[in-house]
Amino acid sequence: DWANTGFINALDLACGITVLCGGRKSDKLEHVFEILDEDKDSLLSRQEITRFIRSFLITLTSVSSSFTLLDGNPCGKTESTISTAIETGSEWATSQVFDSMKQKSATACICFDDFGEWYTKGGYQSIPWLELLDLRKWVV
Repeated sequence: DWANTGFINALDLACGITVLCGGRKSDKLEHVFEILDEDKDSLLSRQEITRFIRSFLITLTSVSSSFTLLDGNPCGKTESTISTAIETGSEWATSQVFDSMKQKSATACICFDDFGEWYTKGGYQSIPWLELLDLRKWVV
């Protein structure tokens, strides 16, 4: 419950759980992209990309025991701290995507191929944790 409402959004949960499913990273990303594309125009807005990224971060922080720094400073694992980190990280990552594509307006949208191209051409350096969608990269 990242928004502290007492409820979990079923769509966010379904998207986040794909992290734990088998399959290729690109297939998982594309599947979640399609789920969040509610108007089926093959484009996601800034807000939808933030939700896209947040859905993965929620699951990854939930199963991780290594969340210890926020903005380079030691932090506790309180719900508030984790929620802040998830929301801040999601918004920052979304800015990295849209700023690199010169998509600055609030109404700008991108397609899955644009997101994939951004990630391949250097976005992986901004959000390397996305590689954890490949379960073979997990240390258990």
